[in-house]
Amino acid sequence: MAILSQPALRQAETLSRFGYTNPFLSDRIELERQVLGRRYVDASSWVQYRPELSIDSMFPNAVALRQRAEELLEQMRAKLVAGCGASEHELCVYQDLAMYVLYARYMSQVSNLPVTRFGYRPQKQIQDSYDEYSKCFQRYLAIGEQRWPQPLDADTVFAGLFQIERAFFHVFRYIIGSTLEAARLRAAIWQSIFTHDMRRYSRGLYRVMGGIPTLITGPSGTGKELVARAIAYSQFIEFDAKARRFVADYTSCFHGLNLSALPAELIESELFGHVKGSFTGASRDHAGFLDDNVCGRWGAVFLDEIGELDTRIQVKLLRVLQEREFQRVGDATIRQFTGKLVAATNRDLAREMENGNFREDFYYRLCADRIATPSLRSQLQSNADELISFVRFIARQLLEGMEDEVERLTADSVAWIHQHLGHDYAWPGNIRELEQCVRSVMIRGTYSPPSRTDHGESQGKTSIHRFLGDVESGRLNSEELIDAYYKLVFTKSGSFREAARRLGVDWRTVQRHVIGDGSHGGTEITEKGQ
Repeated sequence: MAILSQPALRQAETLSRFGYTNPFLSDRIELERQVLGRRYVDASSWVQYRPELSIDSMFPNAVALRQRAEELLEQMRAKLVAGCGASEHELCVYQDLAMYVLYARYMSQVSNLPVTRFGYRPQKQIQDSYDEYSKCFQRYLAIGEQRWPQPLDADTVFAGLFQIERAFFHVFRYIIGSTLEAARLRAAIWQSIFTHDMRRYSRGLYRVMGGIPTLITGPSGTGKELVARAIAYSQFIEFDAKARRFVADYTSCFHGLNLSALPAELIESELFGHVKGSFTGASRDHAGFLDDNVCGRWGAVFLDEIGELDTRIQVKLLRVLQEREFQRVGDATIRQFTGKLVAATNRDLAREMENGNFREDFYYRLCADRIATPSLRSQLQSNADELISFVRFIARQLLEGMEDEVERLTADSVAWIHQHLGHDYAWPGNIRELEQCVRSVMIRGTYSPPSRTDHGESQGKTSIHRFLGDVESGRLNSEELIDAYYKLVFTKSGSFREAARRLGVDWRTVQRHVIGDGSHGGTEITEKGQ
């Protein structure tokens, strides 16, 4: 005898898939629709973060989904307690539902905590809920002599659910915007943390993901460090039930180093450490970023501007990536790097390798997991209204707790930008430039951008040089040739519509060649309903 009717089991199966779905992909929306049927509240085709909206308005189906999951879970539990036999598939579905309910009850409430510029600190609140969580875990997942398809440890599940909550919070809060590009970026970060298969991750990949580096590419000022922080703050951290605490504080797990700001000798010392007397001025032993006492198993080292790194140090970092080993400067002792490495660059590493500035073996150790950050220009071209959301987000950081002033500064800044820079301003400095613009408007009532003519000429010359070099060398196939030429005309003209006028095509054709067709590395999101 089945523990659920066929219609109810189908709903339970859908909910079990829902718990393992990337929350930033459109698949999640379709699963919500399947579960709730006529109770489904229509929402966007992808998760859109706008600072002015509440969590409830962005996720209108969350409460109904939790209620349905609890109803189905209680029905299944009652049958199991009564001794009703269940197939392995039904038990798998039951376990998935139990995990979903545990998350909804004991983790997701922290999404509504007050948010500061530096995130939130719910760790103590989560720890305090452990006893109640443990009782609920026993109720649902310790039923008599029931044997489960996948043995679950209460402490590991607790740590895993908190990891999901941290990941959702930081990806959601750090990557603002409602454009397709922003949605793809969130989905890509989620995959960097959990892979595309969360079931496999939960079966054991969480133990080894720290050993896989992540490379973040994109123009300067597009938030590559924010992506790195989201990844660093979202790693799995064990929970020690006896000590009633997590073994590390996730807020101390990020260790960033800007490689372009330091000479090679100092980079080597900061990364690997040094021993006393190893060079002039080394008056004591120094632990580098890779040391267990600094980063450790639960931490992440972020190397910004990795494309600037001296090839001699690339060799040493290659050893770290291959063998997880390093030595302090002046020391023969071999040490282990147990954390995660995240790197970022705005350089074209393929070209740097061609020019002999970047080692191929080092690149291929870095590039297994890649994330590309979109430019501000591309996001505003997709949706000009995004400017208001970006400005409001920046104003809220500047004027925390002063909501009326936030709205005034947002209105003043957007009005100034539209009047003096226009809708098609290229924002060469991306989000970083927009931040300076808002600050300048707040202080002086105006903003002086970099010379648009000089920047445009320099950028145009660089683009033409690269394009002609690629054509002359015969590196481009027909599709790449067309894409490259469209991008060149777009760069020179400054907008999709002007580029379309020059090329004699529809502006959407230009957009397709410049920013792609809507798919990106397995994180496809359609524009259905937009």
